[in-house]
Amino acid sequence: MLLIDAGNTRCKFAWWDKSTDSIQALGAIEHQHWLNDLSRSLKDILLGVINREQIKKTTEALGVSVASVQVVDMLNQSLAELGISVRWQRTRASQLGVENAYKDKPEALGADRWLALLGCHKAVKGHAVIIDAGTALTVDWLTREGQHLGGWIVPGRQLMLNALGQGTAQLGNVPVEHSAKAKLEPGVSTREGMLDGIEASLVGVVYEAAKLSPSLFNDEAFTVVVTGGDSEQLASHLSDSVCRIDDLTFKGLRLCADNEQ
Repeated sequence: MLLIDAGNTRCKFAWWDKSTDSIQALGAIEHQHWLNDLSRSLKDILLGVINREQIKKTTEALGVSVASVQVVDMLNQSLAELGISVRWQRTRASQLGVENAYKDKPEALGADRWLALLGCHKAVKGHAVIIDAGTALTVDWLTREGQHLGGWIVPGRQLMLNALGQGTAQLGNVPVEHSAKAKLEPGVSTREGMLDGIEASLVGVVYEAAKLSPSLFNDEAFTVVVTGGDSEQLASHLSDSVCRIDDLTFKGLRLCADNEQ
């Protein structure tokens, strides 16, 4: 079955093989790559990610989205042209043993965060702090019993760079690719100062989340789980006790498919 994670800046695709219960990452498409390039249809671009053998094996996909209505509509239309219909998952008050902390308006919790909570509850047998490092960096606390305690949302690496570049006259734009060289030390140029400062900000959020966690989990043991597109670089600046789990949202989607949710 095809799995889709339509985020703020790109759509990620994975294939869940039911016979082996394995998830294979297929690739990602930046929204701007096809929204601004009218020379190629999204259908043609999708064929570069999903091979024809996989298309022959399924007529439906399971998806989660925090993208714009335009992106979702185009995905639905283009996948329909390939003979695939998408069932989009939504945030619920409770699902698969997880209770949403947003009691008054559960659907206000981002669907990607909700799917990551479902995936984490299955993967981690204990209290967990989920750090999802993407366009935004989100933090969610989840008890071993499946109670979501709430979370934080802060700008991710690209958003911080954009804010500095657009909101100041002298700093200018720095491509996010350059952040791979970021270090937790004083920068000796404006560019290094921006990159190193952003790195320290993101790492600082994780440490503050970990520092708060004992009071939330009654001084019981917990696991800090790092996931998301920026997880590799972020985890490289954290202690070895951090658990990195790739594609936690896809793992949540797989559970929904398995349980016909």
